[in-house]
Amino acid sequence: MDEHGDLGRSVSVIGLGAMGLSIARTLLEAGYSVSVWNRSREKVDAAVAMGASACDGPADAFKDSTKVVICLTDYAAWHELIEKHGLHTAFDGVCILQLTTGTIEEVRQHAALIHEHGGRIAEGKVQCYPSQLGTSAASLLMAGQPEVLAACEDVCCVLAPEWMNLGDDIGQPAALSRAVVAGFATAMIGFVNGMAIALKAGIPADLFMQHSSTVNGVLMGEQVRAFEAIRDDDTKSTEASLNTWAAAHETIHSVAKSLGTNLVLQDAVQAVFQEAKQVGLGQHDISALVSVFCNEQGDS
Repeated sequence: MDEHGDLGRSVSVIGLGAMGLSIARTLLEAGYSVSVWNRSREKVDAAVAMGASACDGPADAFKDSTKVVICLTDYAAWHELIEKHGLHTAFDGVCILQLTTGTIEEVRQHAALIHEHGGRIAEGKVQCYPSQLGTSAASLLMAGQPEVLAACEDVCCVLAPEWMNLGDDIGQPAALSRAVVAGFATAMIGFVNGMAIALKAGIPADLFMQHSSTVNGVLMGEQVRAFEAIRDDDTKSTEASLNTWAAAHETIHSVAKSLGTNLVLQDAVQAVFQEAKQVGLGQHDISALVSVFCNEQGDS
C-alpha cells in the first residue's frame, strides 16, 4: 500500500515499550510516516495519538514500509511473533533494523533466518535512555552489510545523529554494548557496596558521597591510563602492582567482614587478584587483568 506516500520516508515499528514508543515519536517528529504494531492496543493508541498509523497485525507493518524497526523485550518474543503470524514470507525486500536485546548466538541465527527469506538485516543496540533519542546524547551501535547500513542510514541518523557503524560483523553491537554495560554495572555495584560499608561503619551517606566524588576524578584518569596500557601492550610499567592492589583489597575484605556486610562482591574481587598472581601477573599493572578476563596465560 502507498497511503503513507513516499516509502523511503515510511518506517514501521514493531514493539512499543518505552524505547519503541520513543523511536516512533522521534521518527514522527523528523517527518517520517510511521506505522506501528504492538500486542497491547493501549500502546498502539498512544502512538496513533502522536500521528502514527496503526497496523492490524505485524504482517501489515512489513506491507506498509520497506524499513521495519523491531524493538521487543527479547528474541524469544520476536520468534514467537514470526511463528504465530507467519512472518517468514513478509521479509522479502524489507530492511529490518533489529534493536531487540539478544545474545550473539541469537543475533547470528536471526540474521541467517532473515537472509534465508530474502530480507536484509541491520543489527543494532541502543545505549541511551528513550528520552535521549534524536539528541546529541543518543547512542546507537549498528552493524550489517554496507549496502544495508546505507539503506537505513537516514533512520539511524534521526535516532542518533552520531550513531556508530561497527561494520559487517553482525555480532559486534551485542558484544560492544554488553562490554560497556559490564564496566558500568560493575562500577555501580562497587559504588553501592562501598556505601554499604560506610553506612555499617556509621559514616553518613553524604560524607561518603563527598569523598567518593573526589576519588572519582582519579578513577577517570586511571581508566584512560589502563586503556592506553592495554592498547600499547605495556602492562608491566606501573606505580602500583597487582600485588599492591591485592594487599590493599585484603584490608577492604577484612573491614567489610568485621562490619558484617555481605562479602559476595569482596570474595569475587579477591578471587580475581588470586588468579592474577597464580598466572604470574603479580608485578604487573592492574591493567594486566585483561589477560585474566581474556583467559590468557600471564608471564612474570
